[in-house]
Amino acid sequence: MSFTIVETMTSEPPSEHAREHLVAMRDGVELATDVYLPDDAGIHSAILVRTCYDKSSRYTALAFEAEYYRSRGYAFVTQDVRGKFRSGGETLPYAYDVADGYDTAEWITRQPWSNGRIGVTGQSYYGFTTWATVASGHPAVKAAVPMVTGIDMGAGHVGAQWSQQVPYIAGLNDLLQIWTDHNGYLAEIDWSAESVENIVAAARTRIGECRAATDMLGRSADQGWYNPYGDRHPYHTTSIPVLHWQNWYDPGLAPLGLRDWRHFRSLAGQRDLHFLRAGSADHSGYLLQDVGAGDERNPYLSESALAEKIETECGEVADFFDEHLDGLRPTSPRPRARWHVGHVGWQSSQEYPPPSRPLTFHLSAHGSGTYALNPEPDENATSLAWTHDPEHPVPSSTDIEAIWYLLADCPDERDLADRRDVLTFRTEPLTEHVDFAGQPVLTGRVTFSAPSTHVFAKLQDVHPDGTTRPISWGRAVLSERAGGSLALALDDNAYRLRRGHCLQLQIQSSDFPHSAVHPGTDGNPWLTTKRIPSTQSLGVGGLTGARLVLPAITIPEAPETPAQLG
Repeated sequence: MSFTIVETMTSEPPSEHAREHLVAMRDGVELATDVYLPDDAGIHSAILVRTCYDKSSRYTALAFEAEYYRSRGYAFVTQDVRGKFRSGGETLPYAYDVADGYDTAEWITRQPWSNGRIGVTGQSYYGFTTWATVASGHPAVKAAVPMVTGIDMGAGHVGAQWSQQVPYIAGLNDLLQIWTDHNGYLAEIDWSAESVENIVAAARTRIGECRAATDMLGRSADQGWYNPYGDRHPYHTTSIPVLHWQNWYDPGLAPLGLRDWRHFRSLAGQRDLHFLRAGSADHSGYLLQDVGAGDERNPYLSESALAEKIETECGEVADFFDEHLDGLRPTSPRPRARWHVGHVGWQSSQEYPPPSRPLTFHLSAHGSGTYALNPEPDENATSLAWTHDPEHPVPSSTDIEAIWYLLADCPDERDLADRRDVLTFRTEPLTEHVDFAGQPVLTGRVTFSAPSTHVFAKLQDVHPDGTTRPISWGRAVLSERAGGSLALALDDNAYRLRRGHCLQLQIQSSDFPHSAVHPGTDGNPWLTTKRIPSTQSLGVGGLTGARLVLPAITIPEAPETPAQLG
């Protein structure tokens, strides 16, 4: 079967330290809300989290985080969003969160323990609800820490502008499991077995109608932009301090979050309200330095890893709220940007990306087994071709769920270099460390036999033993109207390529099942059943051949510790 339920997740009871309230929204729908208060009586600033993943679950670990925030003197308020777990109302993502965030903030200010100041935070979807509550404009909301999310998460999740953006099956996968009804479902979904419409229909038969998925497929017909904020989009309404929290190994959402950071830093009147914290971790928080350590370092599975994560991450969030809710100035000024360089350690600067110099690698037609990445271009221009067969797409290097847990089982991608539908380019072993921070940029010219095509680019670190680990990703839709010109900024990372390692670049036209497969026609990739193989060619060599530019930086040498080497 294409849709098989593995587990149904129902609401867990609140913590013994929480008092659950049913808080009425403006339309009368009641949302289940837990309040954790510090042991000392009095009034307190509040930290608000609104989640779709069950406020009481071990998965969210909010009951564990509550103990930390209580110890720091905060009232901690957690809420199941509308239509999820213990809350009432329709199960539909994004649509109600601006209004519900405002109404919840208003309820908090009326409580006898509230001092009228609220900080909002949360990860992933509840990072979106953080932005929604900021966008609501409630005057009590004084600071925010949206984590591993993006302001326009909904536009890619339930929007469907497939002719402009490579569509994520991973997003639709989440909708079926999370947004069908009040419960959550862990399901095995075989996206290769049937059409997307048939899989959605199979899920409907098993667990009921997922309106979000049905609406998303409907929106794909006209590709309208989806904006859940109305006239309150945060790009135009944010006026409070925000700590943007991102992780490099989160290809699903980090690109959106870093785009938000760049937007706000471009605004002369608001740029100094914004701060960045970007780590070498995946969406779930698993650290690059822990790759290979297994479940004992996974905070979802290990109590000790969870305790360490809470102490570190909640500590940083509380420090930000100490400063921007309660006016407690830190002993030293907060850096504008704090970011981790893989295999080196934490850096700070007054701007991110930091100053850099372009380090250019030219894609070459020469090489043995794989093509070359060289400091100088080939003298003669030529083209390199690869195929795209929508019936046999290039497989993702992890299953569809693992896109959110990429480092917990970090893939060795060496086998992809053997595929004829993947172009692979590699440097010679590096004689010195190469450090970069920012977005690698791939430029070139692509021709293609179809009306449009997908281009996926992946930057990888090839270890001396051949182990091949991903560093950065890029994806684009090229069309005849654009003329095949490729200027692809890959996802941000800050990373050290160590001496003896090789830098590798791979180019392909599919990444399934993480992303929907281009049909090789001008049809809707979500709905069409007509699929035709296509051929793509990339120009290399000469004056205009394809090139990869790294934003290279200089880091003062320091002794490397095991924790940095990861």
